Amino acid sequence: MTEGQALEGNETVRINELSHAGRVKYEGTIDQQRIPFNLREEVKSGLVDWYADRLSMMFFIQAAGYTAPWMKFEGHTTTIQPVHCGFNEPLEPSKLRVFRPENKKADEELTKDDKFTLSLIDMAVERAKLANPKIGPVRVNGESVYVMYLHPKQVTQLRTNTDAGQWLDITKAVYSGSRAKNPIFDGSLGMYNGVVLREAEHVPHGVHSKTQEPVLSVRRAVFLGAQSVILAYGRNNGRVKDEPRYHLEEEFFDYKREFGIAAKTIIGMKKSWYTLPYSKQGAQDFGTIVLPCFSKKI
Repeated sequence: MTEGQALEGNETVRINELSHAGRVKYEGTIDQQRIPFNLREEVKSGLVDWYADRLSMMFFIQAAGYTAPWMKFEGHTTTIQPVHCGFNEPLEPSKLRVFRPENKKADEELTKDDKFTLSLIDMAVERAKLANPKIGPVRVNGESVYVMYLHPKQVTQLRTNTDAGQWLDITKAVYSGSRAKNPIFDGSLGMYNGVVLREAEHVPHGVHSKTQEPVLSVRRAVFLGAQSVILAYGRNNGRVKDEPRYHLEEEFFDYKREFGIAAKTIIGMKKSWYTLPYSKQGAQDFGTIVLPCFSKKI
């Protein structure tokens, strides 16, 4: 920050407790005898899945600038609270970090003809390279790449609207040289114009520019450079340095007839968003570009 700019609120990421728990019948009960799997292991696996979904929700709310008050997630309608968005208020995409088909100005203007195409990726890459400051790529094993997350509906649009040869070039790019063993390429759809394409069902809907309600006929693909989203954890409170940041607490109830386990962490997540000194462009997203396009309602 510099003269005439507020430091307070621009230098921090809020963190808070995020916990979840499960409770099941323990070994030696008739409930455990009735089933072929271990309930204790099942509740642990369930907590892992819950945290994976919650981190995914936080990430896409922040990265896509999803500012609507509720969202469809894993078949449920969720009213967004601080625990859902990483304890930091999500910020809508800045004006120079969003591209829509046909240069449309708002998500609600997108129609069935406004599908995802390779030209949107080209526009995002060009903006990333020419932005001031530049949206830097991620460097992995000496290779510089960007990453983009697409909703499955957008992936289908890309497959069906692209010539077979071009799609083949996209998919085979991830298997050249050392890429086959590179984590950033693992599970990816392919690569185009230096952008690793990945599919994610949690890519959020659009947001109405006036009402701030979700636009369920739109999905917001997200283009990512380095340092696009900030993830912060609390101190490990004296535990071993390399110990995982998620702490498990186990308890027994009713003379060990029931078993409970809680997973706890202190976490916060926030999109990188800054104002350049002496710049007239205003505050801009530092490492994200949002690409909304039409996605038929399910």
